Amino acid sequence: MSPIARQQIRDDLELIERFAQSYRERFATAIAELNGAPTAQTGERCLRLCVESVNMMLSLQDRMAAALREMGGRM
Repeated sequence: MSPIARQQIRDDLELIERFAQSYRERFATAIAELNGAPTAQTGERCLRLCVESVNMMLSLQDRMAAALREMGGRM
């Protein structure tokens, strides 16, 4: 594997870590709001948070698939 590919994998792993940490905190806040006195705005924020999370996870899966393909030598 080329040094560029290795660096890209490291960068992607750092992105995944940042994403996971950030969104865990955001979900914790949303859960606390839902456990309290939720409002219409709470529901809208939760829906947006879920859509953003799924979009980011799909994007990360694409990047990881590309990295694995690179590691495997373009099957």
